[in-house]
Amino acid sequence: MRRYIKLIFHMISISWMQAMEYRSDFISWMLVDTGWSIMDLAFFTSLINFTQVIGDWNKGQSLVVLGVFRLLVIPVWGWMFNSFHLLPRLVSEGRLDMIITKPADSQFLVSTRNFSFSILPSLVTGSAFIWMGFNLLGFVPNVYQILLFLWLTLVSITLMYALYFLTMTAVLFTDRLDNLYHIFTAFYDSSKYPAQIYPVFWQHLLTTIFPLALMIVVPAESLFLPVNIVRLVQFHLLTVVFLFVGRRVWFAGLRRYSSASS
Repeated sequence: MRRYIKLIFHMISISWMQAMEYRSDFISWMLVDTGWSIMDLAFFTSLINFTQVIGDWNKGQSLVVLGVFRLLVIPVWGWMFNSFHLLPRLVSEGRLDMIITKPADSQFLVSTRNFSFSILPSLVTGSAFIWMGFNLLGFVPNVYQILLFLWLTLVSITLMYALYFLTMTAVLFTDRLDNLYHIFTAFYDSSKYPAQIYPVFWQHLLTTIFPLALMIVVPAESLFLPVNIVRLVQFHLLTVVFLFVGRRVWFAGLRRYSSASS
């Protein structure tokens, strides 16, 4: 365990040094991330001014959910995307050999190859949106709600990782899927909306088969609504299931992998 913690910090250190080599690019992407946050706020503000509620959320609740969405953008784009977007090329060029032959877990090495820090403005904007939402709601969460939120956020990140990784394992079963890493990020944007705005079929799909609707909503709603025990249990069970399935599919794919030396 200690070895893997050291490896993570080593990868983060290398990614930081690479980011500082091209500082103008780093600053430009920070501005882009800030721009996306502003656009999200403008869209939600315009929408809520016309409809008064989005699904079951009022303006204050919508801002809290939007804030949580912006916070969780950090692991999605700052960690998962930057590590997983390299996988299709590694497979198609046969360079995955260099990873699976190393004396460490291959899934771990594939999942922690690169990190981005230009997404950090979302930490500020996300926190600001949550604060604005609480001001509109006129209350401050208690210690229990904050601790529950932190735990559910951790579970949510784990679920996002499990879904993203499971999606990426498809590259081991096909010849070329160079843009596969965009699928999860495209669907991720839909998670900032309440499931109630979709037809019943899509509600079930987005909370069970591909539980995008739970990733943002469950942690966010724990800050301003009573806990739904059934949804909470479902949330944890799905996380464990997708982690397990993703790992099994990964190793099944590795058995089919044709390396550069094949």
